[in-house]
Amino acid sequence: MKTPNEIFKNSPELLEKPEVKEFVSEYAEVCDALIDLQQVSEMGKEKYLRILVREIRDSIVMELKRDLEAERFGESDRVDFKKAVENLKTYINNYCRDYKIYL
Repeated sequence: MKTPNEIFKNSPELLEKPEVKEFVSEYAEVCDALIDLQQVSEMGKEKYLRILVREIRDSIVMELKRDLEAERFGESDRVDFKKAVENLKTYINNYCRDYKIYL
């Protein structure tokens, strides 16, 4: 966003008028509010991304344990990792769509 000096660069004497000073003051407040809003928005996305990564990590750990136990006990139904990765991809896409996270 432009600063007041950039806006009034062709007529700097206008910056001394009381009405313009009031405008500049309100403009600064709006700019500060916008920056705060953008930071809150980014923090919200960070929270949802942190949740997503935690769920993915937990899911991977669970599947690896399940496969290790299936191998150790000689069970025939081992983890189909191709299917697991496809499911993970679908889950990530749906999650990002739901929370409006663009990767």
